[in-house]
Amino acid sequence: MTSPSRLAFFRLIATITGLLAAASVYDLLGLAQKLGVEVLASKTWLALLAGMTLLTVFSLLAGIFPAVSRFCLAAFSQRKISPRLRPAAWPALIFLLAAYPLLLAQPALALLRDLPFARLLLFWLMALAGMAALQTIRPATGFFAALGVFITLQTAVNQIAAYLPAITDYPFALGWSETSRFYFPSLFLAQKIYGQAFPWPVLHPSLHLLLTPPYFFDAPLWLHRAWQVAIRFLLVGAIAPALLSRFRVENRLLKFFLAAWVFVYLFSLPLYLHLAPMIFLPLWLYRPGNARRAWLLLIFASIYAGLSRLNWYPMPGILLAALWALESAEEKKGWRTLLFPAALIGVGSITAFLTARVYIAFSGAAQTDFFTSLSSDLLWYRLWPNETYRLGLIPGALIFSAPLWGLLIWGWRGLGRWRAGLALALAALLAGGLLVSLKIGGGADLHNLDAYAALLLILAAYAFFRAEKPLPWQLAALLVAISAWLGCQANSGVFRYDRDAAQSTLTALQQRVDSASGEVLFITQRHLLAMNMIHGVTLVPEYEREDLMEMAMANNTPYLERFARDVENQRFVLIVVDPLKFNLLGISYAMGEENNVWARRVVKPVLCWYQEAAAFPADKIVIYVPRAGGKACP
Repeated sequence: MTSPSRLAFFRLIATITGLLAAASVYDLLGLAQKLGVEVLASKTWLALLAGMTLLTVFSLLAGIFPAVSRFCLAAFSQRKISPRLRPAAWPALIFLLAAYPLLLAQPALALLRDLPFARLLLFWLMALAGMAALQTIRPATGFFAALGVFITLQTAVNQIAAYLPAITDYPFALGWSETSRFYFPSLFLAQKIYGQAFPWPVLHPSLHLLLTPPYFFDAPLWLHRAWQVAIRFLLVGAIAPALLSRFRVENRLLKFFLAAWVFVYLFSLPLYLHLAPMIFLPLWLYRPGNARRAWLLLIFASIYAGLSRLNWYPMPGILLAALWALESAEEKKGWRTLLFPAALIGVGSITAFLTARVYIAFSGAAQTDFFTSLSSDLLWYRLWPNETYRLGLIPGALIFSAPLWGLLIWGWRGLGRWRAGLALALAALLAGGLLVSLKIGGGADLHNLDAYAALLLILAAYAFFRAEKPLPWQLAALLVAISAWLGCQANSGVFRYDRDAAQSTLTALQQRVDSASGEVLFITQRHLLAMNMIHGVTLVPEYEREDLMEMAMANNTPYLERFARDVENQRFVLIVVDPLKFNLLGISYAMGEENNVWARRVVKPVLCWYQEAAAFPADKIVIYVPRAGGKACP
């Protein structure tokens, strides 16, 4: 890899610092206006803004004018770092790696989360200090390399810290879909947990199979949460060593850096944990020239794909075909040579499809409840910046993948004789990922580009390791900067709650259930039943919230008519769910269309025939009972 000159590197650092400081002044002025602070009357605010302004001016002067840069560089160059400071640099390095998420976790600094430039400046200043600490420990490492390594590690630590608050014993769901990730796995062990069999999950069976182990020994809720966090790190994290195992990387620092960067890249997407095995298994186990192993690996991975996502059915075959194209010794390029990779993709896709059909047949669920996304609406405006996803799918995809495309173009020859076909496969996966993202319910981030991102990562790795020329430092900087920018936006913190108040809510729920004479429907919070936190309730398997939302978005008429009929007949004596409000929103609101189908097809039928009996706002739980005065729709 090439390196910038000391002067160019210093000017780059100074310019970035100045621009971030200037943008932070804008952030702070906006915050002061929002808080109603008279800046000129507050010494604290004046001092803060004055300091930021001085940092802006000094940094930009050093970045823009070479004479100022040379003067500063000469002043710094005369200061030699004593070897005695190296032992102290280790604790400093560790502290600086954790400092950014720790600061964001402080309640007093919670406002930083809404100041994008100020938090970027904080991240950047920590990175500069970390660069100095790392360079003190390893003087042979240049400042440019030290900065890149530290930024990547700092981003990885922040992403890890963002998941840790989810490990809590808070008894109720932390988010929209969390309770579903507890409830659906329980259906595979329904006989043990509920005393009778129920239909298996319709959505993402492989995910919920991976989340069943805590039920084997009646684990408490906090352990279920810890398992979900741990298995995410384990499976997604396994992709990095699997990918690097295909190359010889003798430099330990480089290997560690590359593994950390892959981790950051995948978590910035983010890649769903149950898709990771279909990536790391081919990378670890495929061997060129061993057709038998390739076929066995294909069948196993494709069976798993059939239990995962529809758009991943061909992925095991595509990944194995890509590895064949990248590592095959075949010199010919005739159509006969393409029979093997074509067979991998075709047989893999058929195997996945047949596996899905077998699962559907044995699941006990209605066939019309599967593949509902095929009939859901396409929201084309989400290709561009919108309230649901500020970047927009196309700009977001370009920003996310631009550095790796730069690697592909730079190391294009390293992809071998089949590079045109590989590029075509990449383009097809990108188009497919965008199409899936346009479906209602998608488009809030880039996770539906997962197949494209996985293949892009693999191709870029081969381009990098096979290149016969040094990597331009500008491209290396872009690789680090984009992944760090995406990764540092994750928020860390400590989840706090009032234990007595939560227990009071749980007790009130139990009392309501005990006094009910009839069926009780938990649309949400079903983990309370699965983990015996609420007793005496016979599970009603229909109408779980995530299922309801999926059917509402797909306008699954048989399912929705059945739900409306049960609600109209007031089948349930109690309905436990989040607060229901009939509000229709436009595209100027995040997830506006999703809100509207939920409001029209779920909320309105319930509110027509049920009324609120008890509410627990702190825990976002409401109990609804049949409306005594007849139908009264909002």
